[in-house]
Amino acid sequence: MTTIVGRVPNSVLPQAEWNEKPDTFRMKTLRRYKIENADYFIVVVTHNRRDILLRDIDLFWACWKSVKPYAWVIMPDHFHVMISTRDTNISTLMHNFKITYSRNFRNKFGPGRVWQNRFWDHIIRDQQDLNNHLNYIHYNPAKHGMVTDPFLYEHSSLQKYAEMGYYSRSWGVSEEMKFDGDFGE
Repeated sequence: MTTIVGRVPNSVLPQAEWNEKPDTFRMKTLRRYKIENADYFIVVVTHNRRDILLRDIDLFWACWKSVKPYAWVIMPDHFHVMISTRDTNISTLMHNFKITYSRNFRNKFGPGRVWQNRFWDHIIRDQQDLNNHLNYIHYNPAKHGMVTDPFLYEHSSLQKYAEMGYYSRSWGVSEEMKFDGDFGE
């Protein structure tokens, strides 16, 4: 039995699977369901989890074109949003957002990568699924230790939902909340 120690030379690997950078592997094409009028929970993370999203919150909102999130939390290095796609493909929608934001961010703050490749999505299946994801979004700043009271986090839709009567003022404050499921983190 032969054991290979170290990195396998590029000349041994099939060239079709490597891009122009010798130490990076080309990503496979990810196929997503195309469902019109679907509600999605989306997670997008900055490149190397750099804390850049709160530098200019108006820039974040200006980059949403045809569809705007109806629930959100914007953390320093990632964001979670809920979006209804209407007749728009989720991949196209997120591609357009990320390209627009990246271009505008680099124009204002200088060169460099802004986002990790891809994004994480979950199609909302029913009211309970929607409620779980809304709760996760709104509790996220407390989960990450940024606040002890989720109502004190400025870049969240929690206040909006509380004003509409969906949350009491004591929600998420008295005890740590736990969430079952995969939320893309």
